[in-house]
This record gives sequence, structure tokens and C-alpha cells, in this order.
Amino acid sequence: MGFSTRITNRNPQCEMVKQTRLCMVRPCEILVSKLPGKGKKCVRTKKSLKAVHFEYKNCTSIQTYKPRYCGLCTDGRCCTPHNTKTIKVEFQCPQSKVFKKPMMLITTCVCHNSCPQDNVQITHPIL
Repeated sequence: MGFSTRITNRNPQCEMVKQTRLCMVRPCEILVSKLPGKGKKCVRTKKSLKAVHFEYKNCTSIQTYKPRYCGLCTDGRCCTPHNTKTIKVEFQCPQSKVFKKPMMLITTCVCHNSCPQDNVQITHPIL
């Protein structure tokens, strides 16, 4: 689990505000060995077949979700979210505390050359 931060003025006051939301670009299990076959440059990991609970700070989402993740690019470029949406996820903690956090859900991913962290996400998730 990581954070996505952006600055936007898409609000009624047209003021610049910082928005932070939880995100998971890809699970840690995606390794270089799962790269696509010859001729393919990008693999978008399909929507999770199994509903999952998100975990954040030792708390678990009350609902289950079937998120989409970004895959990998074989030509040295980065595969990152292109279209996303934000939802409010409700988390339950062991001490019965309940809270909501905004979370980014991925709709589509894209390969590009503007790579964060020198493209180390080929073998590690972007956090």
C-alpha cells in the first residue's frame, strides 16, 4: 500500500489543494518472470479474480474489492496508472476503531518514459 499525491484546482473555489489517497499500483508478487511473450511491450494485470480486503496500518477494509493493477513494460518504460477514480474505503481496526480513507482505483495503465525511482518498479511495487 502506498500514497498518491496530487495538486489540483478542480473545486468550486478554483483553489489549489493537495489531495492524498491510498493506492496499490501492483502487488509485490508480480516479478520479471511474468513478462509478456515476444512482440508484446506491456501487460496490464487483469482485474483481481478474487475479492480482497485492503490493509492499512494494521486495519482491514470492511468491504472486499476486485481492484485492477498495472503490469510491466518489457522495453524499459514504466507501466503506471493512466485513468483512475477515487473511492472512500472504510477500515476496521483491531481496537474496533473505524475510519475512512480515500483510495485510488486504477481503470487503465500506460507505458511511458517518465519513470519514478529510475524504473525500479520492474521488480518492486511503487509505494
